[in-house]
Amino acid sequence: MPRLVVLDALGLAYRAYYAFIGRPLRNARGENTSAIFGMGNMLMRYRRELAPDRWALAWDGPGPTFRHEMYPDYKAHRPPMPDELRAQLTPIEDLARCLGLPVIEKQGMEADDVMATLSRLGAEAGYEVLLVTGDKDMLQLVDDHVNVIVPGSKGDDFTRLDADGVRAKWGVGPEHIRDVLALMGDVSDGYPGVPGIGEKTAVELLRTHGSLDALYEHLADVKKPALVKKLTENRALAYLSRDLATVRRDLDLGLSLDALQVAPVRRDELIAFAEHWQVQRLAKLAEREGLSGEAAGAPAPQRPAERRGRGAEERADAPLPAPSLFGVGTIAPPTAPLPASLAPSSQGDLFAAAAEEAAPGTTAALDDLVERVHAVRARAVHGLAVRPVFAGEAPRTATLVGVAFAARSGDHCYVPLAHEAGPNVEVEQLRAWFGAILADPDVPKVAHDWKAVIHALAAGQVGVGATAFDVRLGSFLCDPQRDHSLEALARDVLAVGLDAVEPPAVRGRPRTGPGALSVAEVGLRAGRQAAALLPLADALQAQLESREQWKLYRELEHPLIEVLVAMERAGVALDAQVLATMSGEMAIAIAGLEERLYALAGETFNLASGPQLSRVLFEKLGLPTGRKTKTGFSTDSEVLEGLASQHEFPRLLLEWRALTKLKSTYVDTLPLAADPRDGRVHTTFDQTGAATGRLSSLDPNLQNIPMRTPQGRAIRRAFMAAPGCVLVGADYSQIELRVMAHLSGDPALVEAFRAGEDIHAATARRIFKVEGDVPPELRAQAKVVNFGVLYGMGARSLADQMGLELKEAKQFIEDYFTVFAGVRRYLDATVLEARERGWVATLLGRRRYLPELRSGNGMERAFAERAAINTPIQGSAADLVKLAMLSVHRALAKRGGSRLLLQVHDELLVECPRGDADSIASLVKREMEGCYPLEVPLTVSVGVGDTWFDVH
Repeated sequence: MPRLVVLDALGLAYRAYYAFIGRPLRNARGENTSAIFGMGNMLMRYRRELAPDRWALAWDGPGPTFRHEMYPDYKAHRPPMPDELRAQLTPIEDLARCLGLPVIEKQGMEADDVMATLSRLGAEAGYEVLLVTGDKDMLQLVDDHVNVIVPGSKGDDFTRLDADGVRAKWGVGPEHIRDVLALMGDVSDGYPGVPGIGEKTAVELLRTHGSLDALYEHLADVKKPALVKKLTENRALAYLSRDLATVRRDLDLGLSLDALQVAPVRRDELIAFAEHWQVQRLAKLAEREGLSGEAAGAPAPQRPAERRGRGAEERADAPLPAPSLFGVGTIAPPTAPLPASLAPSSQGDLFAAAAEEAAPGTTAALDDLVERVHAVRARAVHGLAVRPVFAGEAPRTATLVGVAFAARSGDHCYVPLAHEAGPNVEVEQLRAWFGAILADPDVPKVAHDWKAVIHALAAGQVGVGATAFDVRLGSFLCDPQRDHSLEALARDVLAVGLDAVEPPAVRGRPRTGPGALSVAEVGLRAGRQAAALLPLADALQAQLESREQWKLYRELEHPLIEVLVAMERAGVALDAQVLATMSGEMAIAIAGLEERLYALAGETFNLASGPQLSRVLFEKLGLPTGRKTKTGFSTDSEVLEGLASQHEFPRLLLEWRALTKLKSTYVDTLPLAADPRDGRVHTTFDQTGAATGRLSSLDPNLQNIPMRTPQGRAIRRAFMAAPGCVLVGADYSQIELRVMAHLSGDPALVEAFRAGEDIHAATARRIFKVEGDVPPELRAQAKVVNFGVLYGMGARSLADQMGLELKEAKQFIEDYFTVFAGVRRYLDATVLEARERGWVATLLGRRRYLPELRSGNGMERAFAERAAINTPIQGSAADLVKLAMLSVHRALAKRGGSRLLLQVHDELLVECPRGDADSIASLVKREMEGCYPLEVPLTVSVGVGDTWFDVH
């Protein structure tokens, strides 16, 4: 059985550091190296003795976790990490990479959750999973597939715990470890448990009653009155503590187990690392462990008679499977041989040959660069791959550090522009070498994320003409739910391992830019990445063609790149003073609400604390309890809305929550997002952010500005037109319902839209058999079910939303499908077809694969069925909006003087000269309504104004 070993990075680092606390190891510079040496010692031993096939080092991700949101005092009382240990965290990550150990973290999540998720993935894939950690929380994961390895006090021994071992040590099985912690609490993590109950009592209670839930169901059976009192008064704390102790197993880590393959030890890097930190004992240990003989590209250790994963040499023999597809074939590798520069032993780094005989920056080194450049240019007629390296979070404002280019032959070069240590080339020289090729429409050019590449090159005043293929976008269309990173695609499609160019992020510190690395190091990595792009493009294009998606890529998604680049560059003007005024007004309103809430409660408390709020609502004010959660009674918005008619407190609390969220999320944050150079907000649009194909808006997200409340809508007043201009807003009317009418062909639905009826009133009129005007309450109910059908809403959800009894909701749905029988037939046929072929498609051929339709898990299967229903509708609507964006952009470009600024769901926002407002409004409406022929008309409402608010 293959083995996955996952190690708790911080826990082991602490253990290694304190193992030498009496006599710390120090180098000649006086730096503490205890944790570095101790970790190296442990990692090499675990690599040898545990013999993993896959392994990973799990770190706590940066930022507060969901546990801090649940309980603000979570880990609040822990002493700060010693500065000397903190200084060794980055070297420990470097050491892990030298030892072929992948480093994994997830923002806002703890290492425990990363380890738990990996344990699930490993168990599901048939691995034996070993979790190396001293954290007792992790014992809850132990089962037939997962064991915990508990390191000794000095890391020089360890204990393996299976389920029997957990029972012997704790007196309860792994399944009840959370319940023990719920009662006794955890001093280290700072969650309370039940005050006055220790480990012994907790174990006795659980051995008697079996579980925390059973204990509270049978409190009358507990013989000690004092103990009953403690349990009764602290029930909420017990369940809160259990939630805090529960590890998450459902994280999206964005990787497959293949990414955790035990990599070869990087001998030269390990030696250089040991020399830098002056821990020669580490190098000697490596020699003693037999690791010094593993050169780059050598096979990783493996247990006898166990087959390792396929290597690069096997690529031509069989295609690699696309991980998330089932029954639909594979992503075929390119038919031509891979370029030699992608072989594991390749040494194609810039200046490498010259560096042996000449210092960087000398004539010999630059001659080598020129030779490489000319080799690439001479072969670029058959295709050019472009891989820029930039420093900064956003490509639009980044510093261009260098650019790697590759030809189809595999020849590649790296042109350094802004490395700290040099040598660098002037950007004028870059333009002289590659400007004409980049602008030549007859040279097919390939990149990974062209939009980012175009922005990054523009930051260095380098323009790009016609582009041929975007590897990231092509991967997304092949399977929207796979990992689209260049490293993952090279691994999955080409069976080639590529190193990331940029240095890894380090918790609590600014990210080190690639400019701090040597030209040789970046040149090798970026060059090999560039060399992988053209073979990847061949494979992905072939897959798109075989799945009849090449037209979707060629005529919609790829042309949209140019539109999005223009929109991101344009941005939208922001009036910060409007938001500053709103912020002040909101602060006063929030303070007033807090005073009234405290007066109603008769005390001051933390309004954001669920347990404290629950106590005030249900114990002090005596309001009826609603839905029960593991930590007590729910105080979410749905519960508060139900109580608002009974008491002023929940009504005011809802207002307080809405205002505080608006203020912190938008009003106070948006001014910080404005570019100081032009005062405009430049969002980033992501074509690969949603499986349905809808565009996402990031940094900042302008699609989520709320529109249901007056305060939310008022935020749009801050988005304004440039001087001398106005904004034109154009919004599709009920586009998803119109798509459903087209797809289903339901006669009643098609007739209503063709007649220009209010579709919700028309639905109510047909269901309730109303003549004449429809009462507002019946129209509202019809609207709920109209949109609910799009999302596969069941009777229970409908009952909750409409305040109906379940029986009434079921009857409502039956009546709906009696009137719109064509919709019912379409939905049933869609799910049936999806189950048979494994995927659904939009009008334009966009696919979404749904392997969960065959799942034995009822919840997973139900989710997939809902996705099968709504994806063709939502995805088709998204495709139509993208078509509209292309049409509007091209029409505006022909006319000149106006530009498309934003796309928010079904709405487009255009900026134009004030005198052209009427004609531009007509143009936009015409282009949007005529972008695609449906069986029902597409209808667009258009408005003009000085601000985004005014166009509605």
